[in-house]
Amino acid sequence: MEIEVKVPVESLEAIRQKAKSLGYSLAAERHFESNLLYDFPGRALGTVGCLLRIRQTPRGGLLTFKGKVVQHESYKIRPEHETWCDDAGAARQILEAIGLRPFFKYEKYREEYRAGDAMLCLDELSFGNFLELEGSPQAIETLAEALGLDRSTFNKRSYADLYAEHCRKLGQPFGDITFKDRPDGNP
Repeated sequence: MEIEVKVPVESLEAIRQKAKSLGYSLAAERHFESNLLYDFPGRALGTVGCLLRIRQTPRGGLLTFKGKVVQHESYKIRPEHETWCDDAGAARQILEAIGLRPFFKYEKYREEYRAGDAMLCLDELSFGNFLELEGSPQAIETLAEALGLDRSTFNKRSYADLYAEHCRKLGQPFGDITFKDRPDGNP
């Protein structure tokens, strides 16, 4: 089961320094991730609240299936199954050969820290910076308290949902979340 919350933040540097001062260990240095979501024509997976994703990272491809969200007041909870694949391109070809089609892409830069049984991810997207806290509810609460986070800022929505809201506020059309407007790809 994946249990997580997202927290929008102005500056990731302040969180990074706080995490280091608290002794959190760096699990993954800042790196680029490209995520491609797949579904069948007609969106059969999405219709039942499931998600299939291939994430391209410096380590290789990560194939992830996320089941339907379990209703919870404070956290986003859902079944999650993941496996690493050496060749993300080959994995995409397999998915497409069985009838799945890519329908949404999002890119981010991520840096990961371990804090006991919790994971703290510093995510930079083209429309803002976020913390993703993942672990047991108690581990998330402990981590949030140590970082001085306001629990009222916890968010259970996906990056796609947050971006759709961002686009509506600006009167922009919704589309993929990429860094295409920056020639160097850096936010």
